Amino acid sequence: MKSIIIVLIAFLTITQNGFAQINDSKANDILEKVATKAKTYNNLKFQFNYRMQDKAHKIDNTIAGSIVMSGDMYNLHIMGRNIVSDGTTMWTHDPDAEEIQISNVDKTQDSFGFLKVITNVDDSYNAKYIKTTKEGGKDIYVIDLTPKEGKSYYKIRIKVIKESSMINEAIIYEKENVNYTFSVEKFETNLSLSTNYFNIDPSKYPDSDVVDLR
Repeated sequence: MKSIIIVLIAFLTITQNGFAQINDSKANDILEKVATKAKTYNNLKFQFNYRMQDKAHKIDNTIAGSIVMSGDMYNLHIMGRNIVSDGTTMWTHDPDAEEIQISNVDKTQDSFGFLKVITNVDDSYNAKYIKTTKEGGKDIYVIDLTPKEGKSYYKIRIKVIKESSMINEAIIYEKENVNYTFSVEKFETNLSLSTNYFNIDPSKYPDSDVVDLR
């Protein structure tokens, strides 16, 4: 589950926050358009497929989910769970286990450290335009981000739809031959959301035990 959160939030952080100036002019132009377009949205919703490939253990699993994000807040539905964060607190509701876990958002943890790195590409990554290709009848830009310092992964490949300037796929390549892919199936913006959309009220789930880790 942690790897899923890392890939999803990394993807959405790339989409919403943009990039520092990049020495590859082609990559820079493309990513600047992505950032400019994304900043016009109040919120984003993605229906996606998440794929994990572990070649060494012959594992190839794909699961579907959806996520809504606004700034550093998100509401994720995946694997029967609802994971929600208002940027300060995170709630994980598992109906099958009849449990709601509450914890503080710790931005010093690896996953959020990863996010801090990925939003400052110029300092932490070398960005390179690879090619323009056709997928599903659409022109797609392919850009590789390679970390300047040693990480468990050696490359993040992102694909950007030329027409809409939206990232529709991100792949993290781990050094241990494990790849994580986040592919967008449907994309919506500027949804009308309730004021409490980015939190979970345990009182609404009386059958679930509350585990407060704060």
